[in-house]
Amino acid sequence: MKKFIALPVIILVSCLLFSFALTPYSVSAASGTTFSKTTYQTLDLLNLRTSTSMSSKKLLAIPKGKYLVSTYKEGTWYKVSYSGKTGYVAGAYLKKVDPMLAGTTFAKTNYITLDALNLRSSGSSTASKLLTIPKGKVVTSSYRVDNWYKLSYGGKTGYVSGSYLKKSASGSASLPPQSAVVDYTGTKMYVLVPAMTSVTLRSGASSLSSSIGTLPRGTAVTVSNYLHKTRGFVPVRTNDGRSGYVEATYLSLFQPSMSNRPLVVLDPGHGGHDVGAARYGIYERDIVMSVTKLLASRLAGKVDLKLTRYTNDYYPSLSERSWISNAHKTNLFVSIHVNASTSTAAYGAENFYYRGTSSVNLARKLQQNVVSTAGLRDRGIRFGNLAVLRGTNAPAVLTELGFLSNASDRSKLVSPYYQERFADALANGILSSL
Repeated sequence: MKKFIALPVIILVSCLLFSFALTPYSVSAASGTTFSKTTYQTLDLLNLRTSTSMSSKKLLAIPKGKYLVSTYKEGTWYKVSYSGKTGYVAGAYLKKVDPMLAGTTFAKTNYITLDALNLRSSGSSTASKLLTIPKGKVVTSSYRVDNWYKLSYGGKTGYVSGSYLKKSASGSASLPPQSAVVDYTGTKMYVLVPAMTSVTLRSGASSLSSSIGTLPRGTAVTVSNYLHKTRGFVPVRTNDGRSGYVEATYLSLFQPSMSNRPLVVLDPGHGGHDVGAARYGIYERDIVMSVTKLLASRLAGKVDLKLTRYTNDYYPSLSERSWISNAHKTNLFVSIHVNASTSTAAYGAENFYYRGTSSVNLARKLQQNVVSTAGLRDRGIRFGNLAVLRGTNAPAVLTELGFLSNASDRSKLVSPYYQERFADALANGILSSL
């Protein structure tokens, strides 16, 4: 009788022990989480390992800045594939990004290089340089990561900045013809110098050329130079028939008052080959030019105005922008920009200053007006060690109107209605700061 009872007890105990032995494996398998396909970027050099442990075998090292896709994780370890290997990486060194940034494939397209252009090992300005592609060369690409285009040249394959490429339908190795540049001939401009002073009209395009005469503040001239310039000598013709050259720094599209008024220098960021932030064929360069023109129309007649560029085909260097302002008795300098981030979650307006209470106050007023008028998130004002602000003597602010990388901000940045509101906000901030 005792033996009969003992048998099921032994079987039961054996089953329990067998079940207990399986339990750790069952829990481990159940601890993983499956989720929808998500794109991440590595924040540092990251080891791909065979399992979810720092002591597990290392398969390879994934460089910083690479894009990875995962659909499964165990704890803080993400299962990914890279360079033909599949394993696990520590989630602490990953950040979620817009899958668009991980690369876009498109139809094979020819581009012309607009300047000497570095071919780099990856899509980053800090990546190693493979070689330099000369200006005016035709290159072909069918893949990009953000604004970095993958292509081959001189036996090397790498990435180049799209800011220095122009699409070429013909595939011709020549740069776009001059007619593709905005023709500035016939534009009416005005001499912008302090009241009771004048600028020299010279016989040639040099400060060493002989003087033909002088042109006092407010004198109207007609520009006969087909190239857009805001610094350097340009040929002009006066209303009384004299022809000569004037330094473009002392010309403005806007007629100044006969007595001194506050002078505001507006700087639409980027321009020409430098498109600035770019998303889905939308360029910062174009948005800020549009807003600046609207802003200038609101300020005209209330202040004297000078713009660092007037069209999208022209790029003044950062030092030139500051130099243009410093050549005048400028009261306020406002550089207008659009922001962008690798994260689509970043959004809102912000303003940067470099030095002085006046700059801080201007930044604060611009920020308050843009946030309230355009309904943007308030990212605040902050110190910015930015070249265009460092080099400018007048109270200076760089304003960021929103993020081109964020869908909500982008819809406002490209909207004519909201561009008007941005202009209203900036005008109110500027006028209340004078």
